[in-house]
Amino acid sequence: MQAPGEAHPHASPSPWSLTRTRDELRILFIPNTRGSGTSERSPSLFRIMSARHNVIALAAPWDRILYNPSRARWPRLLLYALDKALLTIRGLALARRSGPDVVFCGTVHHAIPGLVIARIRGIRCVWDSHGNGKLFYESLGKGGFATWLIGRLERSVGNRVDALMTVSDLDAAAYSAMGLEPSKIHVVPVCVDLRELDSTLDPQRTVPEVRHEGRPVLLLMGSFGYEPNREALLWANDVLAPHLERRGKPCDIWVAGRDIPKLQFHPYVRPLGFVRDIYSCIRAANLCIVPVRRGVGMLTKVIDSMAVGTPVVLFDFAARGIPDLRSGDNAYVATTDSEFLRHIERALADPGLNRSISERARELVKQKFTWDSYALQLDAIIAGPSAAMGG
Repeated sequence: MQAPGEAHPHASPSPWSLTRTRDELRILFIPNTRGSGTSERSPSLFRIMSARHNVIALAAPWDRILYNPSRARWPRLLLYALDKALLTIRGLALARRSGPDVVFCGTVHHAIPGLVIARIRGIRCVWDSHGNGKLFYESLGKGGFATWLIGRLERSVGNRVDALMTVSDLDAAAYSAMGLEPSKIHVVPVCVDLRELDSTLDPQRTVPEVRHEGRPVLLLMGSFGYEPNREALLWANDVLAPHLERRGKPCDIWVAGRDIPKLQFHPYVRPLGFVRDIYSCIRAANLCIVPVRRGVGMLTKVIDSMAVGTPVVLFDFAARGIPDLRSGDNAYVATTDSEFLRHIERALADPGLNRSISERARELVKQKFTWDSYALQLDAIIAGPSAAMGG
């Protein structure tokens, strides 16, 4: 959903990079996320696996077209079928040269060619779901046929892969309710690499995309081709900014991410576009705001903000994937528009409370949302039970 910066060239080595063993696997990773330098789930997993195993990446160059809802639907549907056929052919050729032990698929759509490749090669296939698709479509109010179709696709793929990873207990329960075997469903939440993050952050660095004029900064980030993020931007522009202006609380609302729509922006709203060093942008902000009320899964932007140490104001929907979030303790959680606005005003007026909230949020990330904590589980999921038994 966002584009955090690349690791500092003098970063301390992550413990992931120090743990290669003779049990190293050859992994075919679909799609190729090499060099994306973001904290989004697939690029993070790509870097983590590459530090421990031999990862071969299969590029999916048409993804930006296929999954862009602003483009015409029917041409994308035709291109979808062609894309999956070509990915399968190219993947089989790559697998023939590299001899992978497992295929790891970043979405259900990439699991379609991934399954074919795995079955032909007689190897293991793992699908990483970023959130249950049926829940997502229901959240967006999609029609019955579309919701039924994504449910059938995910059930079909889920019943055929060797393992399914997802981000929360809520999503895992939804997959079990769809008839998937619970033993193959594994919860691996959105996480961060704190060593990489901390080595990237430099307190003296500024955000090159903007000039900070001394006013409080609220940061809204995401990919705005995603409908829930676009709705959040409209709310910030049409409701939040005018409210702060009426209340005599001047501020800058930075909007960072791809596909920002062309709007008549309120004077308080400053679209930045894609920000390469999003972690420094988060640190420069007084608050991170997440007025997202629909969607599915666990939001990377929330974990990133907590890890950096910038307090987060969010709706209760965005907190569902993190049950340990408590309003006033480690975040500001709102159930209504008016409560969200009150939280922002309170946060802007009380730096001391912000510091304590951000410290407790960072501690929660350390305890439960670092990739180091899931190293062994991730290896076990990829390798499978036969490897665990020494088979």
